Amino acid sequence: MLDAFFIALLFTFISEIADKTQFVILGLALRYKSAFQVFLGALVAHSFMDGIAIFLGYLFGFQFQTNLIKTMIGIAFIFLGIYGLIKPHVKKGKKVERKVEGKTPFIIAFLTVLLSEFGDKTQISSGLLAAKYLLPFHIFIGAFFALVLSIGLNVFIGAKIAEKLPAKTIKVATSLLFILFGIISLMI
Repeated sequence: MLDAFFIALLFTFISEIADKTQFVILGLALRYKSAFQVFLGALVAHSFMDGIAIFLGYLFGFQFQTNLIKTMIGIAFIFLGIYGLIKPHVKKGKKVERKVEGKTPFIIAFLTVLLSEFGDKTQISSGLLAAKYLLPFHIFIGAFFALVLSIGLNVFIGAKIAEKLPAKTIKVATSLLFILFGIISLMI
């Protein structure tokens, strides 16, 4: 049981490093003076989205064999890592910046994170871990504590040192870690 908790804690924390949602949260923390409201809004939205993925992973986990799930998790982590490496090189269309005005930082953080988490790697990995271990509560609590740590570091410390960190290097390292975890998952 503790294995599921610690694996969810580790994978969620690592998958949140240099994640697009973390950059959004950092931007919100830099924009608004109420860091706690940004933190809380982001945490509630993130936990809600991961909770849905964990529930669905748990339901579908009963229908798959353990070896198949282990293989799917390994392949998914490798693909997420490769995607993280090639994503910056894919050309995108022109972005239109939209601003939401007149709302509290909590609501803006909640809605922004809620929308940015659809199909996110953290959500996918949480669902896959729930399918593998069939311990949704342990996976959720592990993911929740990782989110508290990652969002907290991002909002309360990251906002102060954001200009000094090379984001590209962090993204590459995170992608390589995903590939490594995928390979390890396939081997054990």
